[in-house]
Amino acid sequence: MDSTIMDGEAEGERAPLFEGVHFAVIPGEKVNVRNIVTTLEAEGGTHHALNSNQTIQDLASLTHIISSHVDFPEFADAVDMNIDVVKPAWIETSVRRGKPANARPYNPDPAQIFSDLVVTAGNLPDGDVESIWAGVIALGGQWSGSLTKITTHIVTNDLNDPKCKMVQERQMKTLMVLPHWFDTCLRLGKKINERPYKFPNPDYLDHTIDWVPKAEPSPWLEGATTDRPSHTPESSPSPSPSESRKNLNVFMSKTVYFAKDLELSTNLRSVLCELIQTGGGLVTKDAVVADIYIGRYRDGSEYVSASRARKTVASLAWLYHVIQFSRWKDPTTRLLHYPVPRNGIPGFGNMVISVSNYSGESRVYLENLVKYCGAEFTKTMKHTNTHLITAHKRSEKVEAAEEWNINIINHLWLEECYAKCMVMPLSNPKYTVFPTRTNLGELCGQMSFDMDRVERAYFRAPPSPAKAPSPKISKRKSVPQSSVPTGRRSDEYVAVPEPTPIAEDLETEAEEAEEEAEEEEEPEPIIAGKKPRGRPRKSSLTAATPRNVIDGKENESPMSRGTGTGGRAAKQKAHTLIGSAVQDANLYSKEAKRKGGVIYGGRRSDHPEDFSSPVPEAARKSKKRASDEGTYDVTAQGSDLSDGETQKPGKKLKTSKTSIRGDQPVLPPVVHRMMVTGDERWINKPRVEDADRIKLRQVGVLLMQDPKEITVLVAKKILRTPKFVCALAWAPMVVDTKYLDAALKGKLIDNSSTLSDRDAEERLGFKLVEALDRARINNRQLLRGWKIYVSRDISGTFDTFKTIITVNGGAAYAFNGRTGLHIEGRVVDDEDAGPEKLHQGGEEEYDFVYLVSGTTAAEQKLWPGFRNQVVKAGFQPRIVRSDWLLNAAMSQQVSWKESWALSEGAK
Repeated sequence: MDSTIMDGEAEGERAPLFEGVHFAVIPGEKVNVRNIVTTLEAEGGTHHALNSNQTIQDLASLTHIISSHVDFPEFADAVDMNIDVVKPAWIETSVRRGKPANARPYNPDPAQIFSDLVVTAGNLPDGDVESIWAGVIALGGQWSGSLTKITTHIVTNDLNDPKCKMVQERQMKTLMVLPHWFDTCLRLGKKINERPYKFPNPDYLDHTIDWVPKAEPSPWLEGATTDRPSHTPESSPSPSPSESRKNLNVFMSKTVYFAKDLELSTNLRSVLCELIQTGGGLVTKDAVVADIYIGRYRDGSEYVSASRARKTVASLAWLYHVIQFSRWKDPTTRLLHYPVPRNGIPGFGNMVISVSNYSGESRVYLENLVKYCGAEFTKTMKHTNTHLITAHKRSEKVEAAEEWNINIINHLWLEECYAKCMVMPLSNPKYTVFPTRTNLGELCGQMSFDMDRVERAYFRAPPSPAKAPSPKISKRKSVPQSSVPTGRRSDEYVAVPEPTPIAEDLETEAEEAEEEAEEEEEPEPIIAGKKPRGRPRKSSLTAATPRNVIDGKENESPMSRGTGTGGRAAKQKAHTLIGSAVQDANLYSKEAKRKGGVIYGGRRSDHPEDFSSPVPEAARKSKKRASDEGTYDVTAQGSDLSDGETQKPGKKLKTSKTSIRGDQPVLPPVVHRMMVTGDERWINKPRVEDADRIKLRQVGVLLMQDPKEITVLVAKKILRTPKFVCALAWAPMVVDTKYLDAALKGKLIDNSSTLSDRDAEERLGFKLVEALDRARINNRQLLRGWKIYVSRDISGTFDTFKTIITVNGGAAYAFNGRTGLHIEGRVVDDEDAGPEKLHQGGEEEYDFVYLVSGTTAAEQKLWPGFRNQVVKAGFQPRIVRSDWLLNAAMSQQVSWKESWALSEGAK
């Protein structure tokens, strides 16, 4: 708040609430323009009326835009210019509080998935509360330390929590949800329905339920399932037209051009021309003078010219949609509202894709995306399919895909491939998130284009002989073009030469995709000192500085409390709290990308055995949140599985010139990548772990969560945990915890002796030193050429054993009794075989096909069918305990013991 206001308050006077606010109002279905203007002007605001064509005349003069949506042409430029775009509710809240409210939670941008939420936490561990708080703030929500009338969500595990009891007693509308809901939203990057996670009696905790709800119709798919609608819009309103259709004025003062590749019939063209003229626009045959280019494909000189000139470029489906709702919509926010690639996306030509568990509009939408990407779409699935896109994992197609080793992903992969004009790597974890009680079909259609990628692929500007001066956002009277996404430059090209086909370097694109996936898995730290883009704000608006926490001390994190003692103390406190928020947001980012996520990523449990991968649903009986998703038995004999560690993914630390904590010391190069398993020192001690992580990094040790490419494995003893077993394939230096103790004291032990555990070596039948020697020879190819079947319902989960097999070079297939398996043996004289063949069990192993199985009654029913199919294929079946595979992976050689064989009646 500026000095003028403060002086006025001191004299007992109140300055106008919205003094210095220059605003425009975008019409909408639930926006009462007259009331908004009256309220703001009465409190000192200055209204800037829209032009006759419903556009903003002087965008640079505004401080606020009041809108219930972001579907207006100036939105992208407003973001670039740091103009607040807020919902009408911002006005109501500001008036009620007597001061301008924080604008950020009222942003109508759908990318801010928590913008409508006011969240508080029940009795959760401090670390969970801090992580959830940081995530809510980062994605546009508000945090409330206490329960208030406007609190929308309580994150809790217990209905008997005091806050939950208060909600029930007072019959408040606040939703009480499990923390798993929040975690799933962040893993997907989308807000899902709270229904399965909502108290009382959340379905998520009822493991007897064996169904997934049907998806609610996705509002984002309305009029956006195809680029070319089959129907013809009515040329005149119906007898009872909607309010929007009666007021069709979206084309006011705009000129529309229809590309030749649309191949419009005479009748359809006539109808569309009439509708555009009714809405105040014109249709032209000259693409150069047009404001809007409507075409089917992303090619041709007219498309390139219009795109380079930053005109609105859209598909016929977009035109139909705009006519139907009489509201401007950025065509780049719906994938099929923009012209499609004539020849598909590079890399999709050899793909055969099927879809499962999507229905209605979402299924039509995905079928069309597959075709537009250039892949082959199949309604039924065969073993020749390469990908299965599914909304959840309960269907026959999913079972078959697991048996045939077909890639299984959700629709986010397909949408991002199309939006970024390239094949995205399947390694991004969000593509394989399938919430237990959620149908992902309800999220279809939310993806927007990455227009920087589209520009590079289809209308890259020709190289200029001289570097042009940096363009400035002009105060042009014409409509700012909606084809420009957030953050895009707005330079215009006068001369447009004849376009030539733009050939992207596919290797470069693939590398960029891999880098992008890594960036998503490891988000950049939030830098508190980063300056906002755009012009500086007027001092009278400082009262609206973002403040996202809404109990008495708005800027505090949930774990910090204190009292101010004056101006200097307040500044110091604010500085400290911002630093705390940065730490918590960074902590959240790291937690969210941990396998299992914030909620069950192996961090907050009091028991070391809770830190591992999820169990099969039937085995999830415990009410404890961390362990009910985090405990399983990877061996047939129930050996110790606990990793007992709480590591976060390793990440190179970066420095910033504007770091809130000042200059950072230069870190030494990474000497070792270390993973710790079976050690309990960091359990439920996140701050100790963070401090130790920094100590290790300062001596050149990067603490890792993923065993991939680690050089040091720290453990108290030889363990049969997934991480220990997988790590051995990389032949790391395996040491005891004394090595870690020394490293924390700033000393790295050279030539440290290998972990000694004679009892385990005698029990398991191998020597660790010899196993590591073989691992170096095998080079992660011990099971190269092996196709190993694993019981789908095996204790420890199929995915765990699949990881063990694949890190050792083999291929894993889930077996569920399906007939018609395409069984192939190993190639006897494989010219590409390396020295690993010395450890693959000899020539007799070529005759066997393995099924790794448990001994449950359901699994034993599968054995006769497996034997019959293997024999028909000309091989010998071997049904074995998981000990066979674990012994091979840990000893780094394939061997055989009769005790590993399974037969009917085994236990």
